[in-house]
Parts: sequence; structure tokens; C-alpha cells
Amino acid sequence: MSRFVIELAKPSDDPLLQQLEVEPIRASSVAVSLRARPSFLQAVRVQGAISQIGVIRDTQTGRIVGWGIRAIRSAYVNGRAANLGYLGGLWLDPSVRSGTLLARMFQTFYQLHRDRQSQLYLTSIPEEASQLRELFTSGRAGLPYYEDVGRYYALGLRLPMGKRHVPKALEVTPADDAHLQQIEQCLSQQGTRRQFFPCFIANDLLSGLPHLRDLRPKDFYLALEQGQVVGVAALWNQTAFRQLVLEGYRGWRGLMHGLLQPIRRWLGKPPQFQPGQEIPYRFLSFLALQADRPDVFRALVDTLAEKATEEGARYLLIGLHEKEPLLAHLWRYRPYVHCRRLYLVYWDDGIEFRRSLQDLVPYVELATL
Repeated sequence: MSRFVIELAKPSDDPLLQQLEVEPIRASSVAVSLRARPSFLQAVRVQGAISQIGVIRDTQTGRIVGWGIRAIRSAYVNGRAANLGYLGGLWLDPSVRSGTLLARMFQTFYQLHRDRQSQLYLTSIPEEASQLRELFTSGRAGLPYYEDVGRYYALGLRLPMGKRHVPKALEVTPADDAHLQQIEQCLSQQGTRRQFFPCFIANDLLSGLPHLRDLRPKDFYLALEQGQVVGVAALWNQTAFRQLVLEGYRGWRGLMHGLLQPIRRWLGKPPQFQPGQEIPYRFLSFLALQADRPDVFRALVDTLAEKATEEGARYLLIGLHEKEPLLAHLWRYRPYVHCRRLYLVYWDDGIEFRRSLQDLVPYVELATL
């Protein structure tokens, strides 16, 4: 009998999962991490309406030495609403990485996959993790197909950003319950032009479903032109259940950190964050624009950045694929940059579905990764 068992996480595993090593997210000159407090099991539910956490348990010590998440969400695939899977986490303790536990974990995922909720999954891996990417794409026995579909940028825009830029012809206004149908219509019309854009149903928001936790109608903003909706975006505050923590500074920033503090005080700027300190942030989510208009994009980004600053946030986080035409307009803000590779993941029963995919620009919601 094997020393290790793989099973779905239990409520009693929550404290153990919170204590596990967190892989740092390296972005430019800083390293941060996303923590899940007060509940890991509740926090990961934003990844999909269905979320299943598999854990690898050492039966001799009771320790959890590995875990992974299978989530199912509703998204637009080829312009139509469909179930889409996501595989996240996939962490193994260094002491067991040389064995067969990874293959066994994927066998467990395959057994879950047999519920036929989705034929296709997404996952993302840090671009700098070359050994990890080589492992997953190696075609080793027990692993599904991993197909690289390009670079995914997770960007951190520093706040405050300065003067808001909204053209006179546009108006950006916060939404309320009365605007939900307009929001749903805009997200549907524009979202179908992207591959994997999340399906948004107004009733889901009002129902307070776990995968939309703490997202309210008033967190959405409408860009209006002559009274018509030409763009939508949401400011999603997840800090009550997912915390952004500074792990440390890198390169020249690490060397200069001690020297920069008194200079910032002399200039009247807020102090730099210290390692271990929580960083206030917001996600810019559910971005949908008519005809990918740069003027509407900038008006929404600037407005949501201003609102996030008023709420005390220091960073506005947004994720875009390298093929996204709007990406070029974010470099003006000189963001922190974390690069990942986006993968399609599927087993033999998903090959034909993969071949049917249209060549549309991918959109993956950063707030749900």
C-alpha cells in the first residue's frame, strides 16, 4: 500500500492548506504572493462555479505534500456559452517531486474529468519556470496534452496614477441594480468576440454565488457615449479573502530599498512596503469594449484607478493575453509585469474539440486565477 493517498480536500484540511509554502509571483523588481485568509477552501471558489481540490496526503505524518484544483466555469468558446475547465495550483513538496505523485494526481483529475463537465481546460505557468513547463509538456505517461497558446501578462498598475483622462464625448459612471441588464448585454456582445471570456448572468451577481464573491452591481462601471453603453469594466475587491503580500524586492530594488525610504519621506511620498506586509489592491475585471476602442479603454482604466485609489488601494491588477490589442495601451502606465504562459489542456476525448477552436483573441480573467 502506498504511503501517499490522493483525495478531495476536507473542511478539516483548510488550516493545513493555508500553511503550505506559497510560490512567489515575480513581477519586475518585486516578488509578491496571494494568500487565502481566512479560508483557503472558500477563496479558491472564485475559480469556477464548480471547484474541486485534490490533496496528496502522507499517511504516516498526516501532512499535505501536494495539491491541485480543478474548476469549471461558464465562458464563451467560439462565441457560444460553454463549460470551460481550469487546472490550478498543482504544487508538490520538494521532497516528493521526483516520484510518480504528479502522474497519480493527473489520474485523479482524469477520474474527475469523466463527469464530462468540460472537454477543455486552461492553465497558466510562470514563463520563468522553464523546468516546470518542460515537465508538463513532456508527454510523460499519465499527463494530458499541454498546448502553449502564448504569453499572458499579469500587470500591476501603480496608484495613484495622476489626472484622469476621459474624452468629452464619453461619460464613465458607476452602475447599480437597474443597469444589470445593460451590463449583461454589453459583456455578452463584446465577450463573444474573445475566446474564453467569462459568461456573465445578472441573476448570478444578485444571488451572491461563491465564484462572484464580493462583486456587487455598484462595482461595475459603464462607459457611455450619447447615452449608449460602449464599454464595461468592474473593480473587484477580493482583499477580504485573498491578500496580496510583499515577499521581497529583487535586483537593484533590493539593494536600494534601505536608501530609498528616507528619500521618499523627503519627497512626501508614501513609504515603500516592507517584506511580509499586505498590499492593498483591486482587480480590474470583466473588461468589454465596443470595437476595442482605445479612448474608451483609457477612460475606464483611469476612472477605476481613481476609484481604487480613493478606496485605499495601491495597485490595480489586470491580466491580458499577448494578442490582446488593448495591451499596448497599458505600457504608458509603466506597470509591474509578471509573464505567464497560457496552455490548453485536454485528454484524448478533447482532441476534436480542440481542433474546432476558432482563432480568437484569448481573454482570461485574472481575478479568477
